[in-house]
This record gives sequence, structure tokens and C-alpha cells, in this order.
Amino acid sequence: MNTTRNIVLLLVSMLLVNCGKDNPELPFMKSETIYDLAVEGGINTYQRTQYIRLTKPALHPDSLPKPVSNADVKVNDGKNNIAFHETATRGVYSAVVNNNTNYNKVYTLTIRYNNREYLATDTLRQVININDDYLPLSAIKMASGNVSGIIPKHTFGYLYSSKWLIAYRGIPAWNPAKFDEANYYSYTHSLGSPNSLYPLTNQSRKFELKADEFITIYKFSMTERYARYLYALFQETEWKGIFSGVPAKINGNISGNAQGYFYVTDVDVRRYRTSELIR
Repeated sequence: MNTTRNIVLLLVSMLLVNCGKDNPELPFMKSETIYDLAVEGGINTYQRTQYIRLTKPALHPDSLPKPVSNADVKVNDGKNNIAFHETATRGVYSAVVNNNTNYNKVYTLTIRYNNREYLATDTLRQVININDDYLPLSAIKMASGNVSGIIPKHTFGYLYSSKWLIAYRGIPAWNPAKFDEANYYSYTHSLGSPNSLYPLTNQSRKFELKADEFITIYKFSMTERYARYLYALFQETEWKGIFSGVPAKINGNISGNAQGYFYVTDVDVRRYRTSELIR
């Protein structure tokens, strides 16, 4: 509910290049592992039409992942196998999943491509509804009457890990069919801030809006495994460390020679006037 350009580059290119750790003196180092494909997307409770993207990892920092077409993609919702079909956007597969609120149950993804099979499972956890007192942003009223705010990309020490998208004028509303808007997401982590070997870069998004404009906040649930996957991913892509010059292998939940994470997420949505966010 997909940092830098998009989630593909986060999930895939981190394994092939020194992503997010700019050092012009270091030569490009080819990955020891060449993955068959990368998986993004999953099942959400916000709408019944679901989307999954398959790409072929890029082999050079100047190239982009290539869409994977003609794959056999199915999701089992606990009772039925639902076939996903490629949309007009190459590499993006879609299906209607009516049983998309099967809480605490397992959803299984099966991909068959080039005579190989890839499997992934995730469990649907119910989201802790958005609480007005625990929003991952800060806002103040300016002398002009406008509202100025800061949205940190990473906040630590929450009881449960969650992914968020905060949309307003100029920032698009969440659309699960779009996979190139990862830079708009923010995260609350149950794990603590990385230690000194992984000093944080102070990433945040700022806004200034009129007091009567609206902000829409989406909150996405995550399993503990998905949260740990993202935490490890950010240690190799955004939280620069002295021992992280060469990206480590980040294990998703896709079996076989594939990378990425098939997730199942519950979604809560709230709409606020910006003036309501002032604390």
C-alpha cells in the first residue's frame, strides 16, 4: 500500500548496485546472484481489484527492470484459486478477489514462468485504526494562516509496524495499480532506530497548505515478517553504514530464484482538514 525512484529499484536494484550509498570511487560490482524475477504488490482490503507486478531485475545501474509477460499468476484466498491476468500495462497482473478480508488467514501466491514455479505466502493482519493522537506527522499554524507540516519517512518505537501514505494537493491518492510512487510512503517501525553503524539520513517531506484544505491518510497493516524485511531493506538502501558498502542479501518471501515480497494488508483511511492536524 511499493523510496528513491520506485519500489522496484528498492527491492531489486539494491541487490545489484550500491543503491543509496553514493561513492563515485567505488566501481560497479555485479551481483553474485541473478534473479529470475522480482515480485511487487499483493492483496489489500481497500478494494477487491488487486494488482501484482513482475519484473526482470536490471543488470546495470543505468538500466531499469524489464516487465515479465506471459506468466501464470494465481492467488489462493484460502478457498479458491484466483487467476490473475496481465493488464494493458506489461508486467502488471490483475484479478478481482472477493474474499479480500480473510483476517488472520493465509493467502498464497503461485507464479509459473519459464517452466519454473515460485511460491509466497502472507497472513492478513487487521490494521490498528488511525488514532488522531498518533499520526506520523507534525503541523503548525503559520502567521499567514496556512498550515506547515513535516512528515518523517521513518519513525521508530511504535507498538506495531505500519506503512502509511499521506496524500494532499500535489500528492496523489493511493492507487494499488500504481507501482512507481514509493517515495510517498512513510513507515512506523516497532524496531528501534539503527545503531551507529547505520546512521540515519534525516528524510522527511514538508508541506504547506491552506487551513481548510484536506489531507487523506492511509494506514496499512504488516505482518512481523514483512516489517523485518522492510527494516533490513532500508539498512541497505537508506540508512548508510560503514559496513554496508556492498548490499547484503535481503530475503523476501518468494521461493526459488526470485526476489521481492508478496504482501497482504488491511487498510484504514481517514480524511482531515489541515487545521485539525495542528497540535
